[in-house]
Order: sequence, then structure tokens, then C-alpha cells
Amino acid sequence: MNYLNICNLLLNVDFWSALFGFIGTVLIFFFGLPPKVDLDGHINLILEQEDEKEKRKGRKYKIISFIGISLLAMSFLLQLIKILSIS
Repeated sequence: MNYLNICNLLLNVDFWSALFGFIGTVLIFFFGLPPKVDLDGHINLILEQEDEKEKRKGRKYKIISFIGISLLAMSFLLQLIKILSIS
């Protein structure tokens, strides 16, 4: 690939849309928070103590999953802008 091809790729809306969509999907897959309802019907024992490590982990996962959803939204927005600009 020469320099001109790389520049054209970086200016291509389809490239960024696909990249944001892929990265967003991967982030949501790995860092999406689990549902609050247990599908197997297990009942968890709730204690009065809090685990600070788990709270930090939960905040981290929530932030990364929000970034993933934002990237997916940006991907759809870029596709919509391209469609509207062609019309």
C-alpha cells in the first residue's frame, strides 16, 4: 500500500463506520454488564458488607460498555450521514 491509498482509506466514511461498529461490538461483548436477573433462578445471599474491588470493577465495566454503545451509535450515524449525502 502506498501513501495515497492509506490517505484515501483514512478519509473513507465506510472504513470508520465499520471500525467503530466492530470495536463497539467487541467492547460490549466482553465488558457488557451481566443482567440483574439470573437466568438459572439462583438466589444470591446479600450481606451488609460491600466489596470495594467489585464496585470499582463494576464502574469500569459500565464505562467501557458505554463507550462500546457510543461507538456503535457513531457507526450508525456515519452510515446515515453517508446515505443522506448521496441522496
